[in-house]
Amino acid sequence: MNFKKILLVVSLVASVSDMAFAQNQNTDLNDASIALGYVGTTGNTDTTSLNTEVLLKFGTVRWTNNLKFQALGSQEDDASTAERYFLDEKSDFNLDDRQYIFGKGTYDDDRFSGYEYQATATAGYGRYFFKQANYTLQGFGGAGYRKSDVVNAGSENEGIFTVGQNLSWQFSPSSSIVQSLTSDIGGDITISRFELGLVSNLLDRVATKIAFQARNTSEVPLGNKKTDTQTSVSLIYSF
Repeated sequence: MNFKKILLVVSLVASVSDMAFAQNQNTDLNDASIALGYVGTTGNTDTTSLNTEVLLKFGTVRWTNNLKFQALGSQEDDASTAERYFLDEKSDFNLDDRQYIFGKGTYDDDRFSGYEYQATATAGYGRYFFKQANYTLQGFGGAGYRKSDVVNAGSENEGIFTVGQNLSWQFSPSSSIVQSLTSDIGGDITISRFELGLVSNLLDRVATKIAFQARNTSEVPLGNKKTDTQTSVSLIYSF
């Protein structure tokens, strides 16, 4: 497992965020953060784990673009036990203050899932059910396509229907909860992702994040589990 690869991709995404901010500096939608978590043990067993998340938001009055990159790596006694990269980009064209149409793409590279990669592209309609300064709840749905490249078994392609929701709640001046659920529903495979995080500010631009993630795949290659979970504690730097 290559930690340098994770850090390199984080650096590239951060560079993209700098360019996006430079192009949209006259708007108030620019927001970005990088979260890093690390665990290392030595002794009878040497283990190292690193997880990171990069979030980028930019746009104009009519457009809102959200980019998410996540990476996880773990090794035990110099043997890789986990390596995953996930990229999610969602672009919304605002019809009014609460409604929008969107285009969404994902790329998932999990070295221990039985797939070389899985990629989706969808488009559809979304709506904010609540949109306040400290609380937002939105739902969206659309149709698209998924390509799954199975290890040593070729590709599987199918049409999908995507449904999802995002919630953000600033329940105190220094703490907030973020939560999301997305399901890509196909005739053969349904993939669902759930995320829940508690963010607490430490300093002006530094915060901690306690997060739980779960991913369920209805059908998986032989020898693989259908559900993966991850619990993490990370430091966040916002800029």
